[in-house]
Amino acid sequence: MKFYALLAFATAALALPADTESTKSTEVDTTVDTNVDIEFLRCSPATYICKPDFTGWLVCNVDGFFVDGGNCDTAAWCEYIDGLPYCIS
Repeated sequence: MKFYALLAFATAALALPADTESTKSTEVDTTVDTNVDIEFLRCSPATYICKPDFTGWLVCNVDGFFVDGGNCDTAAWCEYIDGLPYCIS
């Protein structure tokens, strides 16, 4: 039992940084701006658009957000015809 306590103490000691000044330069700011206006992401239900990479289409769900509607065939791409997205090959 003493061996495990000694092993745990040694592991914890090795995990601590030796120089706290050198670790400050590697710290990354992970704060997120939560004050983003998401209204520009909203859509009207039953609205369809091509995916940004034109490999398929997105459909607006009942909550007002675009979700994956499907993929075009590998030899096809999404293109607008009369304002609606279609898979064209």
